[in-house]
Amino acid sequence: MLMRNAMLLAVAAALSMSPVISAGAAVAAPAPAAAQAKVLTAKATIDTLDAALLKAMQGGSKMGYQGRYAVVSPVVRKVYDFDRIASLTLGSHWSKLTTAQQKEFVSVLADYTAATYAARFDNYKGEHFAVVNSETMQPGTEGVFSTLTMRNGKVHRFDYLLQQQDGQWRIVNVVADGVSDLSLKRSEYDETIKTKGFPALIAHLKAQTAHYASGKN
Repeated sequence: MLMRNAMLLAVAAALSMSPVISAGAAVAAPAPAAAQAKVLTAKATIDTLDAALLKAMQGGSKMGYQGRYAVVSPVVRKVYDFDRIASLTLGSHWSKLTTAQQKEFVSVLADYTAATYAARFDNYKGEHFAVVNSETMQPGTEGVFSTLTMRNGKVHRFDYLLQQQDGQWRIVNVVADGVSDLSLKRSEYDETIKTKGFPALIAHLKAQTAHYASGKN
């Protein structure tokens, strides 16, 4: 646990030094009182994601890819801060994009993430999720540690880093079994943009999303 906490703390520190850059220029209006009452805690945010993934798994082949996508997509878009993730993932490339390109990347990244979940969480054999710990990494940043226990007893760990955006806790990174998704994407996408350009990255993500939808993952 200490090693995992240290990893998330290091990421949290790096995030605190990165400006929040949104793909949209407009500032959102304050949420109405009814909406504010539905603000989830960081732990509840992960519980919501885990519940959607479990439902997709239980639906399996009977539900099909499209059915699983319909279950996970709205939840993924709610609990992930894709504007923040997009800017962090592309690093210095982000500010060089037009507003239209930024919005396109955010949209494509959200589609790709939802498709990945729908494709990979496609069957159920008695697995169960559990949030084992939640703690404040620094003001405005929470670490939530979740596990997925397989029927054979093997445990997969998902360590989430969440930040508040418009009063809501949203995921900005997940470390799955010790591997940072943000770090992986940043390295891969940086290489693609440098060698092939931004349009090639968009084409790659769209192709991978279509591949998942075809059921050939």
